[in-house]
Amino acid sequence: MAGAIRQGRVAETIKRFISTMVYSDFGGTPADMITITHVAVLPDLRSAKIYYSTFKPENVQSIQEYLDANLKNIRFKLASHLSRLKVVPEIKFVYDDSVDREIRLEKIFEAIKKD
Repeated sequence: MAGAIRQGRVAETIKRFISTMVYSDFGGTPADMITITHVAVLPDLRSAKIYYSTFKPENVQSIQEYLDANLKNIRFKLASHLSRLKVVPEIKFVYDDSVDREIRLEKIFEAIKKD
């Protein structure tokens, strides 16, 4: 139980830090229009997936390339923020397409409603 609570706190800390970093450090880059939607941390705290969405789904590839190219720098900055952890999690950015799916479903429901 305590492990799950810690896992959740670490995930929330990573989410807040990366969200702040997007607004302060990513201005003028392909990644300046992303929103961090969720962070999933493994129970051993050695790995974290950071899910993001964007207002421009057509730019996902360039955003992902930018994030992947800057992964080392992002993790370095994260390490200074997570100084209480023995090991800083390996991070991976993953596009969260749930918003796109939701929009598609809404359109389908609207079409059904009209019929």
